[in-house]
Amino acid sequence: MRRLFLVLSLVAFAVWGLTGCKPGLLPTEDAGKPKVTLERVELMRLAPWVDLPAPTIMGLGYVFNVENPSGYNIKLENFKFAVSFEAPGTKEYMTLSTATTYDNIYFGPKTVSQYRVVDFLDSRGVQLALLLPNQVKMKALNLNANELAKTWFTTIGDFPFGIKVGEGMAVFSSEGVKGDFFVPFEGKFPKK
Repeated sequence: MRRLFLVLSLVAFAVWGLTGCKPGLLPTEDAGKPKVTLERVELMRLAPWVDLPAPTIMGLGYVFNVENPSGYNIKLENFKFAVSFEAPGTKEYMTLSTATTYDNIYFGPKTVSQYRVVDFLDSRGVQLALLLPNQVKMKALNLNANELAKTWFTTIGDFPFGIKVGEGMAVFSSEGVKGDFFVPFEGKFPKK
């Protein structure tokens, strides 16, 4: 008798949970769902180069186009992406940081708006990212972490190497209209 009561309770709880929940994360390629694309990368701040291990600071602004093709407002809940720089002459990208924001911003219906995320890198952190998570790539390409960091920091003004935004994820809510939307994105700058 106890088992029957327990099973019926679990089934009732499961049915109640399924009917009471709003829709989960929806894919982004469906018509009417938000879309995020990288428009450009801007150099926001750059300190003069100082040899490692002293840090040199670089601030980059990532400008994204956020398209809301729906007929209702959507609210940005969180936004994150990995920042990767191209090792000159190799066409290989090294992941250096992850930018994350938790802004609550509304995007109007049937609009394309711009959203800027500023991410700061320091040369010491870049050097450590090259020596630890990118170690296998660095050895395979026979690259020196100090020289690569110096190249990136001293030539960034002309954007002679590619910058990649990868593993991007934006979460939007429609505040009860259609639920939450999970929007994956990626992009490269400069666009070649």
